[in-house]
Amino acid sequence: MRILVAALSAAFLLAGCAESTNTAPEFSLKKVMGGELKSADLKGKVVVVDFWATWCVPCKKEIPEYVKLREKLKGLGVEFVGVTFDSATAEDVKPYIKELGMTYPVVMGTDEVDVGFGGHPGYPTTFLINKDWKVHRKFFGVQSTKMATLEKDIYLLLNDGKETPETPVKPTTAVN
Repeated sequence: MRILVAALSAAFLLAGCAESTNTAPEFSLKKVMGGELKSADLKGKVVVVDFWATWCVPCKKEIPEYVKLREKLKGLGVEFVGVTFDSATAEDVKPYIKELGMTYPVVMGTDEVDVGFGGHPGYPTTFLINKDWKVHRKFFGVQSTKMATLEKDIYLLLNDGKETPETPVKPTTAVN
């Protein structure tokens, strides 16, 4: 039994930063601050989807890093979306958005969207989606290299797989 637990633990740790090519799910989710966010509104962009909860200390620690990265990439065709689970109602979530300085859309998660993304073993779980609406990478938990890897992968996706573009990515009109 101990060997099985050790093997499963090792597999989980190794899968902490997994590459994937699964299609991201279609969705229409309620924005915490009002309105709806549809997956159709995000297609053609590189999208960071972060599954988090208001009670999750590691989530709240990394959200300001997402805010900084989003600001750095503003106008390049990148969007961030916070999907909150296990956080009661939208009214309960609003103070956290303000406290954490979240400048990107935050939506209320559903079982359907969770299953559509392949589930999540805990919080935070982050998905990087390419312009073709495929899951490029899935991050489990907090990792010391997560933000650097995420930024590098975003540039790769923006530049069609080239780490250093011959011509820099040109800003596009940002839609919030």
